[in-house]
Amino acid sequence: MTSLGRRLQRIEAILRPVSKPASDPNSAMQRLALARLPTEDLRVLCDIADHGKQEGDWTEIESNAVKALVSAFEQKVQGAGYGTIREFQRSCGTGF
Repeated sequence: MTSLGRRLQRIEAILRPVSKPASDPNSAMQRLALARLPTEDLRVLCDIADHGKQEGDWTEIESNAVKALVSAFEQKVQGAGYGTIREFQRSCGTGF
């Protein structure tokens, strides 16, 4: 497995709730969103995860990569027939 593949697995693990099985709808949707991102955004997201950076410490490039992930996730959620991410998460039992 390539270094990028291992990093992608780490991002998926971070995004996946610990108490949920890997096959839950939220994790599946996260994987679909990550698959839509360009390699550079994935590298930036891996760097954020590897260093445990908090939102206030993100550079503009890091902030843009996170926005791209959120946008990709939102597009996948809407493509599945949900109006918003919050609506989707509520249906999965992960909403706040």
